[in-house]
Amino acid sequence: MDSFTVPPALKRPKGDIMAARIEVPIVVAMIYGIFEFNRLGWSLEYFLYTYAAVLGGVAASAGLFTYFFLISVERSSRRKNLLRLFGSLPYLYSIYIMAVLGLYTIFEGLISKFSFLSMMGGVLWVFVGFHLFYRFYLVTEIVRLHDEGAKSQSAGL
Repeated sequence: MDSFTVPPALKRPKGDIMAARIEVPIVVAMIYGIFEFNRLGWSLEYFLYTYAAVLGGVAASAGLFTYFFLISVERSSRRKNLLRLFGSLPYLYSIYIMAVLGLYTIFEGLISKFSFLSMMGGVLWVFVGFHLFYRFYLVTEIVRLHDEGAKSQSAGL
């Protein structure tokens, strides 16, 4: 059986720090969702600002930590499929942050009632979503490059 290694850039404590940097934008968006629950109430009318922000953040956090767990164990084809599934959750949540909390808020600030403060908030959410997307992309690239290197080493032996 081939020896299995974890990418050196994701071993402790480096991997823990990277996971924490990825988790911060998720927690910020979840806190915003909780704040909106207090402000707007429990109505489903504001689903995109309340339930989606909180429950999507929970799903993205679960996906992130499961992804980090799965990269630290030997991967069979079934685990690689799980890696893709759980890896897509933080990506989808970052797209939600950029599209709904960011671009749609900018659109509302321009069209419905002109609000410079609303547009600045939208720009902030686009930045937060992009930060999450980019950081998680870097982790997935580290894993991909490490797996390709391990595969080429085992093929060369």
